[in-house]
Amino acid sequence: MLRICSAVLALGLLVSGSAYAQAGVAGAWDLAINGPEGPINATATLKQDGENVTGSIDTPQGKAEMKGTYKGKTLNLAFSIQGPQGPIDIKVNGEVDGASMKGVIDFGMGMADFTAKKK
Repeated sequence: MLRICSAVLALGLLVSGSAYAQAGVAGAWDLAINGPEGPINATATLKQDGENVTGSIDTPQGKAEMKGTYKGKTLNLAFSIQGPQGPIDIKVNGEVDGASMKGVIDFGMGMADFTAKKK
């Protein structure tokens, strides 16, 4: 009986671990950013390898490559975009809940809230 209970427990852990591994941030996302000068729409395409995340973001200011991490439900990304005075380093901190995300974007000179939906 102990062997059967152990086998059932092991199978349950294996199945739940596989489901967790599949629930990631990889894919295309539509972002709605509450920018300091009004709303901004952007799209991001992310790839995930374990906790490491890479991808690109396409904004009205241009396209940029991003990299960062996804741990638990927290996504942290960084990228640079060309501004009128030179490059602007931007950090994204989001909380992922399935196919939706919300968080804060730090532009260095200000911050903005954002929401995102997975396509």
